[in-house]
Amino acid sequence: MSSQASNRREQLRRQQEAAQKAKRTQRIVGIVAAVVVIVLVGILVFALVNAANGSKGAQVTPPNANADKNALVVAKGREGTPLVTLYADYQCSACASFEENYGTMLENTAKAGDWTLQTKTMTFMEDRLRNTASLRAAVAASCSDAAGVYWAYNREVFANQESPQAPNTPGYTDELLRDTIPAKVGITGDALTSFQQCYDQRATNDFVEGVERSAYDDGVNTTPTITVNGKKLDLNQAKNATPAGIRQFILDNA
Repeated sequence: MSSQASNRREQLRRQQEAAQKAKRTQRIVGIVAAVVVIVLVGILVFALVNAANGSKGAQVTPPNANADKNALVVAKGREGTPLVTLYADYQCSACASFEENYGTMLENTAKAGDWTLQTKTMTFMEDRLRNTASLRAAVAASCSDAAGVYWAYNREVFANQESPQAPNTPGYTDELLRDTIPAKVGITGDALTSFQQCYDQRATNDFVEGVERSAYDDGVNTTPTITVNGKKLDLNQAKNATPAGIRQFILDNA
């Protein structure tokens, strides 16, 4: 065997080994790249889900929560006056009508000292409409309490209720709850920043869920419902359905 032929075979062997090594390196790089892509996609999906649903941060209780932390107090009456509790769901159309007709009367009577008014929000309409709007609206409204505008915010939520309501629709957009309504009720500056952080982090989520559990414990499963000192009222029995008539009916049943 000539040395020239031997050298050619050795050269060919080295070329084949180099080619095989390059292929192995290429496969390894491809596998690593695929893993990196999968990880990045997972991170992106996680971020998008959290952005859509609102990541839950440190929890707070609204400043005007009642002593049991299961209701929000709108205004306190004089000592010895009745406790009026309004149960409502922000996606309940009858609740929106009730707020439009009687919300101002309920508030003014409480501010006049004739009763203490508190609210307990519920979220069962989400099951029917297959969205998250009741909870998000309740979280936003309870966040607005720190800015001192809870009842005004509550009123605007109902005023912007989706009509007609249909399953699988947003109900209330985050933009409406986070930006539009706060501007309408006068939340600005640092108070707006705090409100938006509260909403983005769902900081009152635990409070809202506790309020709803309390509502069911109270035996309430429909909205709107009014109780006076814990006793349910059938407002259909009121002889006069005007705000003044409903006010008197509530006081007569205290």
